[in-house]
Amino acid sequence: MKRIFTISLLLLATAVLWAQGLSERTYITTDRQVYVAGDRVWCSAFCVDAATGVFADFSSVAYIELHSASEMVCTAKAALVGGRGATVMQLPANLPTGNYKLFAYTALNRNEEGFDYSAFAKTISVYNTLSSDRVEGGVDVVAEAPAGAASPAETGAFDIAAPDAAKPAGSATLQLSSDKDATVSLSVWHDDGIGAPQQISIADFKSGIRPDTGFAGNVIPEYEGEIITGRVVGLSPAQIDSLAGFYAFISTPGSFENVYSSEITKDGAVSFYTCNIYGSRDLVCEIENIGAETSGHFELDSPFVNAPAGDIERLKLYSGYSDRIQTRGAASQIEKMFDADTLFAALPVRENLLPKAPVKSYILDDYTRFPTMDEVIVEIVTELRTRRRSGHDELQMMLSDVHNGARIAEGSTLVLLDGVPVFNHQKILSYDPALIKVIDIYPYNVCVGVRMFEGMVNFTTYKGNLPAMNFDANVRIVDYQGPAYPAAYTCSGLSHDGRYPDYRQTAYWHPMLDIAAGETLNVNVVLPAYEGRFVVTVEGLASDGTPIYAKKEFSVNK
Repeated sequence: MKRIFTISLLLLATAVLWAQGLSERTYITTDRQVYVAGDRVWCSAFCVDAATGVFADFSSVAYIELHSASEMVCTAKAALVGGRGATVMQLPANLPTGNYKLFAYTALNRNEEGFDYSAFAKTISVYNTLSSDRVEGGVDVVAEAPAGAASPAETGAFDIAAPDAAKPAGSATLQLSSDKDATVSLSVWHDDGIGAPQQISIADFKSGIRPDTGFAGNVIPEYEGEIITGRVVGLSPAQIDSLAGFYAFISTPGSFENVYSSEITKDGAVSFYTCNIYGSRDLVCEIENIGAETSGHFELDSPFVNAPAGDIERLKLYSGYSDRIQTRGAASQIEKMFDADTLFAALPVRENLLPKAPVKSYILDDYTRFPTMDEVIVEIVTELRTRRRSGHDELQMMLSDVHNGARIAEGSTLVLLDGVPVFNHQKILSYDPALIKVIDIYPYNVCVGVRMFEGMVNFTTYKGNLPAMNFDANVRIVDYQGPAYPAAYTCSGLSHDGRYPDYRQTAYWHPMLDIAAGETLNVNVVLPAYEGRFVVTVEGLASDGTPIYAKKEFSVNK
């Protein structure tokens, strides 16, 4: 009942937001417009209020889809804070040559009747240098070099100062300034003359925004983070009905910060209200106390709408581009082989509110090693005890309060192995303690979503990946695609000492640069080790919603 009331309240709030005129539109900028299959597509998200044109501070996730004319071929998620976000999309290596549409939306848009998801889509060209496959009906072979699309008109009072020329493997300092406070994406990329498809600009996006098309009201907006939904399967309707009131959990091995719970409804639905689980990783899905041999489990829903992309401009394939495309393909392969964390700069993420530091940690190498977990708990971990309840052994926590009092937990203690809940405590008691590196103690009540526990203990292994753990039949481990960790591709740690063959096509990318009015921001760009013409592109919005687009070119030669 409490869960139904909560969802009803959120849906009512959504209706109120519509009555107040809140609807969102999302625009995506990318580091460039032409790629080879297997490349990264760096993306920056701008989510604005359709009524005011300024940043919308409501939704916390943008969903991004890449489509051919016939199907969705790639997806990504961007965490939003204050209407701004960043992500990266990895193009499949087997993607056929052709043009593709890239567009974004939020969960709030799914409540709009007749919403046009691809209205502000970006078109990118992809060439596959390892395959002759082409998008069916989407490629025209032409005898003459096609005319490239004209650049958008510069808008907004924004200035880029760049050198006229620079040396290969050297650096170039850009000076960016704006008459208004602004947030922009900045890209420096190599222009080898391959024509790009026609684009809309952020000014087109702003001028084309229309109010919402009506309220449908069946999707809960994502204010704090992604809402991951799913449904219990593998059981009869009567069995699913009997699970109403049970708790389902999701978690990620290696970090207890990503543990979330949901109460199962009578029809088997589950909803996990997360603070965003970042990155692509394994997700452990389990139901608490359903029974060790019960095969019923829950499966997660896809959050992507797979919306029709509409008409896509056909790619004009010109044989004269062959050498340049092959060069791009080789550069992409080299970049993958020599990829390094030093090329990226991590950007801030939304904080998770689960407790970070334990009250006490037991590093087992500091103690006499015992052969059984029972002995470890009795001899070392004084905050835990083992008791038998309803025919099963349970771990119970000695709880502390603000007055330094202590009591034994009467309810359930949350037991984690590498951050993953283990509800059958006998599995922990029979676990090999030689695999455990540290035991962290949290001797106070812990709320995990809708489920309250009296104390929490996390057993961390040396490997951090649940070695030798056999889960119950209802547990499933699935691949999960979360919002990418936001990052800037600055390459500031790159050293041209001969060990890194530097053929980067994107020399610099920052998805979220904030520039104060009247100030000048200096940006140092580490240049690749080849000659050519490079383009600086800035796109974004001023604090009052004014669109910004600026462009500069410079040459790199010896």
